[in-house]
Amino acid sequence: MIDRNLSVHLQTFPRLDFLPDNLQLIEQLDIVQKICSVGLSLREKHNLRVRLPLLSLEIIGNNTSWLNDFSYMIADELNIKQIIFSNNINEVAELLLQINFKKIGSKYTSKVKEITLAAKNKQWQKQQENIEIAGVVLNADEFELKLVAKPYNQKNYDILALASNDYLVKLNIELNLELINEGISRDIIRCVQQNRKEANFSITDHVNLTIVSDNKHLLEVAKAFQQHIASQVLAKSFTIVESSASSYAEKVFLHNLEEGEIGIILAF
Repeated sequence: MIDRNLSVHLQTFPRLDFLPDNLQLIEQLDIVQKICSVGLSLREKHNLRVRLPLLSLEIIGNNTSWLNDFSYMIADELNIKQIIFSNNINEVAELLLQINFKKIGSKYTSKVKEITLAAKNKQWQKQQENIEIAGVVLNADEFELKLVAKPYNQKNYDILALASNDYLVKLNIELNLELINEGISRDIIRCVQQNRKEANFSITDHVNLTIVSDNKHLLEVAKAFQQHIASQVLAKSFTIVESSASSYAEKVFLHNLEEGEIGIILAF
């Protein structure tokens, strides 16, 4: 029994061994984590910061129905508007055989050319952990199977497979003004929250917020999302000023966003 009068730091660490292991859940969450990791990798590849919302992400495999229970987690982690599931992996991608010729060169000297041709023509068969090709059996350390997407619209999408070769992540990288503006509003919120902390405001303090910038686009976004920003940062008043932030007379926190410079003034 927990002694309520004793500091939590002096309590005995609770025992959890009475809880049964849920191996299926652990395996499922491991796959979800890998999907998120691949999604973040695609974002980084295209310089799409996580605060910038994206329209959709499609998860493609032979069985994706179970992932629906985790779609909210994936959407939240990757900042995606819509998560789509597809079971047509064979239509979208193919397994390519990559042979380690350094390994097999001396072992199958006379067969290398034949093996190369067979690999190119996809004339091979998987046998548990091995590959049979051109009359020889390659061990697991002599080849690699890689799931690769078939030709697709690379202007609007990017596709990358999990290392396990059982799922593909298809990220919609197309941007529109609505997504860009929402991303800017999130950047503004981040800046204000950072400055609230630096100014030693309590987490529950309501503040008077002033946004200063000579960048018209930033000011338009601040005005369009004024109510949402105010609710997120606990602003009891919200003033928007068109002026050079760096030359503003009052004490101002300066930030260089992708769109331009913005100044933030906080007061009780």
